[in-house]
Amino acid sequence: MKEEEKGFERRLVKDFSFELEFDEQKLRNFAEKANRPLDFVPEQALYDLDCGELVDNHFAINNVGLLFFAKQPEKRLKQSYVTCVRYHGNTMVSAIDTKDFYGDLISQVEAAEDFVKRHTRLAFKMDGFNRIDIEEYPYTAIREAIINAVCHRDYDLQNNIFVNIFDDRIEVISPGSIPNGLTLKEVEGKSIPRNTTITDLFRKADYIEKLGTGLKRMHEEMLMHGLSRPRYTVTKAYFEVVFKGPGDKILDLVQPSNELDLRTLGLNQRQIKILPYLQENRFITSEEHSKKFSITERTARRDLEKLVEIGYLEKTGKTKASKYSLKEKLPALSGEE
Repeated sequence: MKEEEKGFERRLVKDFSFELEFDEQKLRNFAEKANRPLDFVPEQALYDLDCGELVDNHFAINNVGLLFFAKQPEKRLKQSYVTCVRYHGNTMVSAIDTKDFYGDLISQVEAAEDFVKRHTRLAFKMDGFNRIDIEEYPYTAIREAIINAVCHRDYDLQNNIFVNIFDDRIEVISPGSIPNGLTLKEVEGKSIPRNTTITDLFRKADYIEKLGTGLKRMHEEMLMHGLSRPRYTVTKAYFEVVFKGPGDKILDLVQPSNELDLRTLGLNQRQIKILPYLQENRFITSEEHSKKFSITERTARRDLEKLVEIGYLEKTGKTKASKYSLKEKLPALSGEE
């Protein structure tokens, strides 16, 4: 097969010089993150990570190996970078700060996340004698969106990723639509990556918890933070995620001391996360709960029955298809870690 006929990830990098372009320290840093042996032969380690192949008894690196382990991958793939912009107000008329982040993909994610933290607010509120810090956004959700953009963008397009920060929102925009002509509803809860090896390396380095759950995690993190769910826009040219911020109500994100912390009731994170989900959805069954958190139906029923027992849910029906819904009056919901 000719190189131009291969998918982006498997295309070999022409005339790549290991002596001049390869960064062994990046490979060692990755191995440490991924809990892999550090006493390796670089070419063998790259081969095992699907970052190249043998050609005439010599190892040849591919585009994935370039993006993760080259000193300056942007010299070969000029579209591989993230632009972060902090705008004044809610329009693109005036920019306060702009940065282009190059380098390997993991460094791009970490630099973009740091930029977001620098350019969003951290408020505080006194609760008695205790100071409570309040982040403007749940950074785990923003980080998830940036990782998704880097993993799933179309690298054959000559555009880069944008992270735009406004007074009232954050936008994460990646080149390319959802692969295979699928809709957002069809891919939610499923793992259908455009770039399987890139996604797998992020998973190995512990940047991705579980494949196919990114959209749900962003949704749940925003709800748990007291904000509305992310908004998605999908076109043939790009995929956009918009996180609406709290505006001047940032202090309302904190839980006063007289509100109940659900962790004190002995609830696990599944039980805590399902409560804001049920604020947005009428009911859930044990089967749906088991699929949502990848647990057995027996464990799911135990989760839900506990919430019935302490007075947060009410149960309709007596079979496995019983529906669980929120009671009308509840104590204030909290419990984000």
